Amino acid sequence: MPDVLRKALWFIALWFVGVGTLAVVALLIRAMIF
Repeated sequence: MPDVLRKALWFIALWFVGVGTLAVVALLIRAMIF
């Protein structure tokens, strides 16, 4: 059971990192355009 929980935590962490990266890139592009 702990192994499944660990995989779930890894998935959530990677998802947050991906979303955060996309948000930063979007803000940088918006800053460059405007």
